[in-house]
Amino acid sequence: MPDHGITPDHVANVTKQTATEEQIDRAVASVRSLCGWHVWPVRTETLRLDTAGDTLLTLPTLHVEDITAVRINGTPTTAYTWSTDGLLQLPRHRAGLGALEVDIKHGFDRPADLIGVVVQMIGRAARPAEQMSVGGISVGAAQGVTPQSSEWRVLGAYELGAEP
Repeated sequence: MPDHGITPDHVANVTKQTATEEQIDRAVASVRSLCGWHVWPVRTETLRLDTAGDTLLTLPTLHVEDITAVRINGTPTTAYTWSTDGLLQLPRHRAGLGALEVDIKHGFDRPADLIGVVVQMIGRAARPAEQMSVGGISVGAAQGVTPQSSEWRVLGAYELGAEP
């Protein structure tokens, strides 16, 4: 099963549409790209980040469960604190590209609202193309793996903010 947990059966139960794993993976990748991070599920990984030497850094996450190690320019440090929303406070240090490594456990377990948006996007992408005619104009109905109207509001709740 893919890490996102969305299966063709899940899509069919919700949207009554048949979707392939590829369509599902494409929609999940699109949402993750728009959010700027993996979002779900909870994942343990090492982030390698650039640093300007600042003492307060914003990590590319919105939900930290644990930080088990921090290395600055390859040297471990225990002089750090962090918040669950992704802020990391460090002592002054030398700036560098890729100079900061953080062993982190982060992400949301299963954000039902965001997964619902992804499933709806997949359902639209799996529907046969529709045409509408109004007067002498013929247009195609909205389809594909792009969030629509109110879905953007849900997506925005999981989107990383602009970096300082």
